[in-house]
Order: sequence, then structure tokens, then C-alpha cells
Amino acid sequence: MSNSNNAARKAAYLFLTLCCGALLAFVGFRVYEIYGPSKVSVPAVPYGLPVGSTVLLGDAPDFNSSVTKLPVQVQTELRRASELSRAGALSSAYDIYDGVVVLYPDLLNAIWGGVNILFDMATNGVALTENQKDRLALLTGKLQGRYPGTGLAAYLESRVVYMAGNESASLELARAATEKAPSLTQARLWFGELLLKNSRSIQAAGELKTAISLSNGDSPRAYELLAEVYHDSGLLDSCSAVVEYALSQFPVDAKLLLLQGYLKEYQGHFDAAEKIYQRILAFQPDYAEARAAAATLGEKSPPGSGTGVALSPQDRAQIACDILLPLVEKYPENLPLREALGRAYLKGRQFDLARMQFQEIKKADPEYPEIQLRIQEASITRPAPISKTDGLAANLNRAIDSLRGTSGPATTHDFSSMLGHYLVRYGATPREFFKKYSISNFRPVANNVWQESFYIAPYMHTYTVVFDSLNHFRQVHVVVVDSSSNSNHLGVAPEVFTRLLKQNSRISGIGNSTGETDCGDGLVLDAAVWETQDNFEMLARVVGKPAEVRMVRFDKSALPPGLKLCDYASYLNRY
Repeated sequence: MSNSNNAARKAAYLFLTLCCGALLAFVGFRVYEIYGPSKVSVPAVPYGLPVGSTVLLGDAPDFNSSVTKLPVQVQTELRRASELSRAGALSSAYDIYDGVVVLYPDLLNAIWGGVNILFDMATNGVALTENQKDRLALLTGKLQGRYPGTGLAAYLESRVVYMAGNESASLELARAATEKAPSLTQARLWFGELLLKNSRSIQAAGELKTAISLSNGDSPRAYELLAEVYHDSGLLDSCSAVVEYALSQFPVDAKLLLLQGYLKEYQGHFDAAEKIYQRILAFQPDYAEARAAAATLGEKSPPGSGTGVALSPQDRAQIACDILLPLVEKYPENLPLREALGRAYLKGRQFDLARMQFQEIKKADPEYPEIQLRIQEASITRPAPISKTDGLAANLNRAIDSLRGTSGPATTHDFSSMLGHYLVRYGATPREFFKKYSISNFRPVANNVWQESFYIAPYMHTYTVVFDSLNHFRQVHVVVVDSSSNSNHLGVAPEVFTRLLKQNSRISGIGNSTGETDCGDGLVLDAAVWETQDNFEMLARVVGKPAEVRMVRFDKSALPPGLKLCDYASYLNRY
């Protein structure tokens, strides 16, 4: 009996001890939560950290603590600078931040924004002016003096050291910055970028996902680098998923578009890739990576393709051609086999040979499925022929157009009035119009229709102004022709079209691309459209006519409703 009482007493003591231990652990946990290191819960963002994740706050300062006390105009300017920075307009964003710093020398948000932009410009190969270098040194020293020994100071020192050429020390300082200030978005982003440069992909992906979550998915740079991590690791499906999502949020991001072009090339979709590269160059003509990508179209190999020699899509297409050609020669009546050879030639960018195979199919069976489309694909991407006399012909053509354009009265066009952007309101009378633009530059070509022509090397411009039956200004038709018979056309975006697209975008803003549209009867249009409440503009080229671009500008109220892209062909070709 005594033994059983002792055992019960021991069990009771043990249970009481466990309960007290659990209670102490709970109290300790609550005390740690209240008085321990602060955490920040990150939102659920695509390609960020898992849902419910938290990140230690560390010693990162609050950059927005004093912004709400500023005048509304200053807050608006800070938001605009942030938007410009995300859009890649770093120089414009810096000018705004620096202007605010002049007015508010101790405003942390503006100083931080300006410093990071200058670092990004320098890292991306932009040569800073002497004034910008002085400002960067001054503002960096100011922040390090205000927050000595913190993660922010380590981050700034990391970037300074990197600019001095010491990458290993920069990496260690960036690591220290993320340990001291785990919630500092820029430190995470910078550390991830350095890890990527050192081929430490798994760690880089973790840091970049954290940066995406901390920025609430508002950092295009974080998505760029994460996509690059997957690309360089050979995880092309993951790279494609990140690129497609990020482009839905940042549709004109050049780096994301470039990666999208690479992915299209790896799949053998050369025309789609070339369109992407030309789109980048239309708005950023000095973007060297896009220009190099366009110049090496079809020659790239996907990363992570294993050991040995990695074949480019063009090389693989040539292997397919070498296999199929003997079979087609042996079985010439086998049309699907011939089509496969034509498609292989097409992927290898041997357009003349591809077109020859498709034409043989059409000759044997005019109703063969989509054979006309295959012929068109092989034709619209064919490089312009180059002849020995081409340079002489180009010079003669341009000389004739130059004489034709300068033989009449002098024509003056400033940039804003190019491509028919006459600074006259719709509905104006001829009297009002020719008060602004000299009638001596125009000639009547029909009732209520006036036309002017002039040459600005290397293009011949013809602008036609149309007044309605009530003599009110309603339309402008533009034709621009490159006098050279060789317009450096590679099949998808001729130089003249790309240049004029960029020019009109500077006047009217960014337009909407329609892509290539088959209007039937061999007419394929590629166009860009600008539309406002009272104005409609379309700049277009006819595929197969690389030296000519046409444009129409309308009073929108004068347009019939429900017009589709191909319906504008008659307007484009009217004059």
C-alpha cells in the first residue's frame, strides 16, 4: 500500500512539473515576442516567400516615417520618382530625388532614393558625371554618419567597394548588411545580385524571393534577377513562368523582354524572338544586349544543356535538314515529308530553300493545308537582296529625291510637326491652316486636298492634308520612303519602320502594337496605333515593302464606327 502511494505521489509531482514547464515556456515565448527582435510579416506575392513568412526587422530605419508630414506636392514628386525608377528612367528619377534633397537636406526617403539610383547607374555601366560622383560621395557619407555600424552602413560600403573593383569584399559586406538589417529590401536585392555573379544560384534565389516579398512585388529588378538565376541554371520552365508574370506587371521592362526573346529562340520561334528584340530597340536603340541578340539570332544555345557541345536551334535545324533531304529526294511525292523539310529550313533561317519546298507542295496540291501560310512565312522573313550596284543605286535614288524635295519652296518642319503632326486643331478652315503653314509648300491634288513633299536624308516625305466637304480639316496621310533599294531589312522590322515608330512615340507617347495581320490577297500589315478621345493615329508597313511606311491621322469623330485593322488599308493607300 505504501509503495502505491509513493508511485502516485511521484506521478503527481511529474505532472505538476510538466505543467509548470509548459507554462514557463509559454510565458517565455510571449515575452520574447513582445520584447525580442521585431519581425515583419510579408504579404503573399507571386514568386516571393511562402505565405505566412516573417522577416526580422533588424536595424533597418523607417524610410517613410517623415514623408506624410511633407506638402502634398512633394509627396507626389517622391511617388513620381519611384515610378520612374521602376520604369527604368533612372536619370529622370534621380533629378527629382536630388531636387527634393535640395529643399529637404535631411529627408531620408529622398536621400536613400537618390543614392540607390546613382549606384544602379554606375553598376549598369552608365558613366556618372563629376557632379553626380560628388553627390554620391556626399550623400553616402551622410547616411553612414547618421547610421554608423548598421546594416544600412554595411550595404552602402558594399556598393562603394564594388565600384572600386573589390567584388569579394563587397560580397562579404552585403552578407553582413542582410544579417544586421534582414528587412532592408535593397540589401537583399544587392546581395542576391552579387551571389548570382558568383554562380551561387540557390542562395541568390532565396535572397531575391525575399526582396520580392519585402517590396510587395513592386521591384522589377528582383524579378529580372530571379528569372536570370533560373535561366543560367537551365531551369527554363521556371524562368519562363517568372518572365511571363513579371511582364504582366512591367510590360516594357527591357531585361525581361530580352529573356523572353532568348526563350523564344530556344524553342525555335525565331520570328517571334526577332520581333521582341526589335521592339526593345524601337524604344531603347542603344541597348547593346538587344542589338547583340538580334545580330546572333538562331545561334544561341540554351544554358544547362549538359556536357559536350551544345547545339544551337539553328544547328539542330541543320541536322534535321541533313536527315530529311535524302528522304525527300528518294520520295518526292511524299508531301508531309517535304513540308517537314521546308519547316526545318525555316527554323534554320534558310528561307529561300524553305520557300522552294513549300512551292513544290503547292504545285503538287494547291489545297494542301495552310500551304499559302507556309509560303508567306518563308517570304516575309527573306533578307533583302544585296547586289553589287546597290550602293550606287541607293545614292542615285537619294540624290534624285533630294533634288525633288529641295527644288520647290523651302519647307520647315520642327520635330513636333513631323509625320503630319500639324499644330492645327481638327475642324480648322483652310484659312486657319495655311495661316500656320505656308501654302507655297503645298500643291492641290484634288478638291479640298493639299499635299507637300520634302526630303530629309535618307527619307522622302509626302504629307497629304484632307479637308471635308464643309472645308474643315479632318485627316492627314503620310508616306515615307527610304530611297535606297537596300533598307537593311531583315524581314520583321525594317530600319525605316523602327526609326519612325520611335519618332512618333516621342511625339504621341507609347502606342499599341498590332503585330502582323493577314488582310487577305497577300496583304500583311504590321502597325502601331495611338488613340485618344479626339485623335486616332496609325503607323503601318506592308510586309514585303521594307522601304515604305504609311501613316494616317484622323479626327476620331469623322471615323465610321467598328473599323478593324484591315479596314484602314484603304485609308493608308489613298494618297
